Amino acid sequence: MLVLAGVVLAIAFGWLHRHDKWIDPEDGIGYYLGITGGTLMLILLAYPIRKRAKPATRAIGSVGFWFRLHMLLGLLGPLAILYHSRFSWGALNSAFALGAMIIVASSGLVGRFFYSRVHRGYSGRKLELRSLKRDMDEMIARMEQRGIGHERILAEIQPFEDRAVRAGGNFWSSAVAVVGLGFETRRAHRRLLRAVPAGADRRTQQLRALVDDYFEAVRRAAEFAFYDRLLRLWHLLHLPLFVLLVAATVLHIVAVHMY
Repeated sequence: MLVLAGVVLAIAFGWLHRHDKWIDPEDGIGYYLGITGGTLMLILLAYPIRKRAKPATRAIGSVGFWFRLHMLLGLLGPLAILYHSRFSWGALNSAFALGAMIIVASSGLVGRFFYSRVHRGYSGRKLELRSLKRDMDEMIARMEQRGIGHERILAEIQPFEDRAVRAGGNFWSSAVAVVGLGFETRRAHRRLLRAVPAGADRRTQQLRALVDDYFEAVRRAAEFAFYDRLLRLWHLLHLPLFVLLVAATVLHIVAVHMY
């Protein structure tokens, strides 16, 4: 969030100063920002290469590290190019390259969201329904230990778990659950939190955290098949878009330096 906030502020600053002399696409800082942005976008290829590399290459960094760097460069590269372009489309070849860059950057943000719904953190380790089911069962047992009655768990909590596991194994049922079960779990979540005794002691805080974690796990289990399929489709689309961006960038560089 801090990185995104910084990027938004940088975009606002660049927009306000887009007509300043120091941002010249053909000379000085503005020119080199274009080179920097293009270079950062090319470095993005390091992540898919590292992800497919053999385990013996761990010395060059973990997949999680390269994924975080991939996301960071995916923001900084387009930002540098926006400054280089002065936030305008320019000539036809410039507009084509800038449009391709915006599409690829937007696609990356969408892919980041899909990735977060089917992976644990940035490790690249995919969530599995069995793992989510085990997490939910453990949290239910811990809720009982911390004061939520067994009958209440069976009446208000257990049905969500059963529905989530059934929905998470099928794309269409999972797609419906993204909306329907999402609303229902949030209502039940608030209702259950109101039933937890108020207080700032450690036991109460742990119980509230368990309730939060449980309903989050329910939603992730229900949404799993839906986001897993979308992530696979996104992978099929994102790489061709990136190839299109590289082609548009090469065309732009050639056109600028030849004409």
